[in-house]
Amino acid sequence: MVKRPKISIIIPIYNVEDYLNRCLESVVNQTLFDIEIIGVNDGTKDDSVAIIRKYMVLDKRIQLVEKENGGLSSARNAGLEVATGELILFLDSDDYLALNACERIYEEYLNYGADIIVFGSTPFPEIPEPDAWIAWNLACRDVYYPKFHPDALFKEPAGNPFAWDRAFSREFLMKNHLRFSEEVLFGEDLVFIFQAAPLAKGIQFISDKLHYYQCFRQGSLMNKYSEVNERKLSQHVRNMRIITDFWYKKGFLRKWGKEYTAWFIRFIGSDLIVDRPANSRRLIHDVKEIMDDYHMKYGRLKLKGIEVFCKIFA
Repeated sequence: MVKRPKISIIIPIYNVEDYLNRCLESVVNQTLFDIEIIGVNDGTKDDSVAIIRKYMVLDKRIQLVEKENGGLSSARNAGLEVATGELILFLDSDDYLALNACERIYEEYLNYGADIIVFGSTPFPEIPEPDAWIAWNLACRDVYYPKFHPDALFKEPAGNPFAWDRAFSREFLMKNHLRFSEEVLFGEDLVFIFQAAPLAKGIQFISDKLHYYQCFRQGSLMNKYSEVNERKLSQHVRNMRIITDFWYKKGFLRKWGKEYTAWFIRFIGSDLIVDRPANSRRLIHDVKEIMDDYHMKYGRLKLKGIEVFCKIFA
């Protein structure tokens, strides 16, 4: 019987030569030795591959997957295809892990056997100061959900939207054919989390801050789209259709439609109210169309949400 590593860490690599050493140092020096490290070269144009090859000579736990540029989702999926660990951890190459991260995650896995383990993260740099939304979504409390409950998505700090602040059972991902949607250009983590969470048999939240998140980097995907609100919000609405379609087909809207609809309106509404994009009327039309197509009518919740949008942009 082939012995599997306890954790596979998948690291997409694309033009991150300034950050990759820091990321890899945090991984190779984990207090849990029994891990595999999978770098995925997503067609990088800088010296990132030379950096990881240097580490591969020193540490046989590291392997490199080569592929043409296809984006973050494509790179993560490529890493997932070769991963063999009991747990899967997705780590962005400009972020890094606390040195005891894998040990703590696996310890919790042994305690509860949860399909998803969520942990806290520390944002950096301190200037510009991370906003309140980031701080909320990176905090965690100690709580275990033995089966899916909507609070695990909608009310828990760190319930969503990131994929890199949680570990997943490999068996769970494979059994449910869960992959990142390669058609999603921005917000792919949110789509993945909303597809994975309601299928999970257990979700464990731990308060330990085991990850360091670089919340501002010039040229990063997050920063790139934050500068172009109309494109960002248009993608958010497209993502909402993908998620809603998944929930509808799986029967989740029948079970948790009220909670989902309330979150849906808050999520899209906050974007529209804060960013005030020039294409807001078209986006409101698209939002209403999604809600109509999937029969998202729970009391006056839908009506009130749409009335607010229409009054603001009248």
